[in-house]
Amino acid sequence: MLARCLLGAIATVLAASAPLKEDAPVAGPPKAGAISGRLAPAETIKDLRAVSRVTGKEFLPARFDKTTGRFTFEGLPGDARYDLVVGLADGRQIEGIDLDFVEQRLLNLAEQRRKDLGLPPEPPHAFSTADAEEILKFVADLQDFMDIRRVLYVAGRGPRATVLVELMRAREFHASKRGEVIWRVELWYFQYYSGGWQCLANQERVLRRERLPADQWQKIDVEYYPELSVYISPEGASSPVEFTIPPKIDPSRGRPADSDVELKTAPHILGLDSSAPASQPS
Repeated sequence: MLARCLLGAIATVLAASAPLKEDAPVAGPPKAGAISGRLAPAETIKDLRAVSRVTGKEFLPARFDKTTGRFTFEGLPGDARYDLVVGLADGRQIEGIDLDFVEQRLLNLAEQRRKDLGLPPEPPHAFSTADAEEILKFVADLQDFMDIRRVLYVAGRGPRATVLVELMRAREFHASKRGEVIWRVELWYFQYYSGGWQCLANQERVLRRERLPADQWQKIDVEYYPELSVYISPEGASSPVEFTIPPKIDPSRGRPADSDVELKTAPHILGLDSSAPASQPS
């Protein structure tokens, strides 16, 4: 009993003489920023907007000169990435694609915190062609409701990877109408654990989700370019955009109108580490 009283008294004295202080924030609130650049040829552009794939919010440009193709978006929240969506006069749509890993902002903060505390960095992993092939095999071998899966991009960042995949259900299914299809475009996220790659469950990000008659689906004409995805830093800075619109759609980057359901294209592999071995154990 006496010992408890002494401990309580000591704690009271310490609290009075040395008040507790909260640690300073790891990072301050981000500043708003702008995105500017030029799209060419300007006469082919019908409309322009920017979208956050994280929040789903869309923004219109503060200025857009349809004669020069120069544009500016202002007042966008910082420490965030925005994809430009360009509607063309011929009905095509070209979109930027955010291939950052899910919760990339938290990963950046964790890395900075390790540096601040003098902790060792995360164990490295050199992303190789063997890693990309393992991920592609996972997608191809998957057995689920969809009967068509086509990978457009694999973006590796060490032990993490982001995959842009097109999914389709072209065969009849319960409660489907004659000639109806389901078409989706999604971002999947993979992590390298204990010698192999795993797809993160319940983390996929849906970009497009359509259930419609096949003749309407055939009118879809969209492609995705990482070059049209722009990051605004916590300080509000961003790199200018200079993009030339291709004269015709690239099937490997999206879905052309009036194309075969089972379209065959090679995926774009990004982020390969030149120091990685030709193959790695899995």
